[in-house]
Amino acid sequence: MKRWICPLLIVMGGLFFGGVPLMAQELPNPSIITCEDGIEFVIQEKGAIQTGHFGNLKGDYIIVNIKQRRLVFYHQGQPIRSYPVAIGETKTPTPIGEWKVIHKGGKWGNGFGDRWIGLNVPWGIYGIHGTNKPWLIGSYASHGCIRLFNSHVLELYNLVKLGTSVHIIGDLPKVVPRKEVARNNTGRDIIAFQFALRKAGFDPGTVDGRFGAEMEQAVLGMQFFYGLAPTGKLSLNEQMILGFR
Repeated sequence: MKRWICPLLIVMGGLFFGGVPLMAQELPNPSIITCEDGIEFVIQEKGAIQTGHFGNLKGDYIIVNIKQRRLVFYHQGQPIRSYPVAIGETKTPTPIGEWKVIHKGGKWGNGFGDRWIGLNVPWGIYGIHGTNKPWLIGSYASHGCIRLFNSHVLELYNLVKLGTSVHIIGDLPKVVPRKEVARNNTGRDIIAFQFALRKAGFDPGTVDGRFGAEMEQAVLGMQFFYGLAPTGKLSLNEQMILGFR
C-alpha cells in the first residue's frame, strides 16, 4: 500500500494535439475526467493489463482515451463534444475502467480550476476538473485525474449529470498476482481480472475494480467451465488460466 500526494496538472491552449489545435471540438453527432491534486489518497493495489471493448453504450456517457489525451461526451449515443485533456503520469496513472459521476461541485480546492466532477474509483479520489496550469493540457501530467481547460470544464459540467458513465480506455500496468482474490476485494488488479474474464466470455459486470456479486458469478462460471472447485475466488491457478503469471 502506498500513499501519494496528488498535485494538479493541465495543458496549454497553444499546443497542438495530433495536428489539431487544443480546443473543444463540436462533433456532428462530451467527456472529461480529473486528478486529486493536493489530496492524500491510498493506492491499495498495483494492477493490470490491456483493456477490452466496452460493448453497446447508450444514453449520455463520456469516453476518455488515454493515448489520445482526449475526452468525448456522448449525448443519446452521439458524440457532441471533444476536449483535449491532461492525464496521469506513468507512475500515477489515470484509472482505466468503467466509472460513474458521483459528485459535482464548484471550486473544490486550489489547483482544480472552476469545476470538479468526481468519479467512484474505490482506491482514491479521482475526477475531472479544471486547472491553473493550462500549458499542461494535452500531456501526461497529473497524479491520476483528468484536467481540462477551465472554459471546457464549465461547459462539460453543465452537460454531465450525476450517474453519468465515464469510460476510461488505455493500457493498464502489469498485475502482480495475489495468492487469492475474493469478494469485497478492490484494486487496480481487480480491473485487470475483470477485463480478462470478459474477454474469456465470463461477464463480470461493470469493470470498476470491485470484486462483487457479478464478478463472483463470472468466476464460478469459469471454474465450472474448467472443472475447478467452485469457490468463487481467484486463486493463483485461476489467475494463471486468465493469463496472469
